[in-house]
Amino acid sequence: MKFFKKLKNLFVKKRSYYPEEEGTDGEGKKAVSNKSGLKRFNYSYDGTIGGNNYSYNLKYENGVPVLTYESMEHPDYGEMKTEIGEDVVDTLNNIYLNLRIAEWNGYSKYNPGVCDGEGFSLNMGFNDGKSLHASGTNAFPPGYGAFCAAMERVLEPIRDRMLEQERQKKIEEGLHGRLESILACFKQKGASGDDDYFFMIMNKGLRKRNYEIRVSADSGDFFPAGKTSICREVPDEYTALDKVYELVEKYELIKWYGYDVTAPDYNDREWFQISLGFDDGLSINAMGSEPPENYDAFRADFLRVMADAAEKVKELPEQQ
Repeated sequence: MKFFKKLKNLFVKKRSYYPEEEGTDGEGKKAVSNKSGLKRFNYSYDGTIGGNNYSYNLKYENGVPVLTYESMEHPDYGEMKTEIGEDVVDTLNNIYLNLRIAEWNGYSKYNPGVCDGEGFSLNMGFNDGKSLHASGTNAFPPGYGAFCAAMERVLEPIRDRMLEQERQKKIEEGLHGRLESILACFKQKGASGDDDYFFMIMNKGLRKRNYEIRVSADSGDFFPAGKTSICREVPDEYTALDKVYELVEKYELIKWYGYDVTAPDYNDREWFQISLGFDDGLSINAMGSEPPENYDAFRADFLRVMADAAEKVKELPEQQ
């Protein structure tokens, strides 16, 4: 019995190590909603480690409402901006009124016991000069989920249009740099098969062990059946980057820029991810289980090039 008592005490002490949320809850139910109309809106989201950070910012410029959007997932695009209608401003204002967001004013809390997590910041300005501010880190005011869902229903379609406009700009600009890195994965699932390919290849100056491939080819297509694994330093001429660049041009992979489409039956499809880095800073990143244009032809030629390069790399003497 003494053993279990000690174990219980230890468990209680361990639980008490994690403190509760700290900070202030804001004005709460005593707050009165500002009905003078929305003039300014800013929402920022800080995601978990490795997750997305993004922000929406709405303000009037020369009497016209303008929305800007910036996301860590799309660093190439920078800050995107577009004019919007007064109906969008009115809808955001109605969300504020209907969900009693005024009760959040002054909310500022955090949970020091969570090492990773997420946070937000919300600022709203009104026509009478008054404002609202609320923020939290691993702590959120009542109704936060409903607010985010309502806000995204309004702003997400505008955001997607801006993202597509920027994507088309990149496609129109075309390729100008030299290919210097490849990250490519092809993983078959379900009815598509069992082959699994991984390639990370780059110029020698970018990474010491600049040639890494891991292949599990049950089918025996392109690579010998079984497992192939190589991770080593090789001269640039053995990376086959020049041959892959020819394929990139041949199959117009610039059109894959920002591609991310999932098929409804994704459990029976091959999932792919490809990232091509160029020395002018451009990166072509694409992924999904719904193949883009020229996918099958590019994949076949790419795997042939990789298989041929792997055989040549195997013949190289190991460096001391």
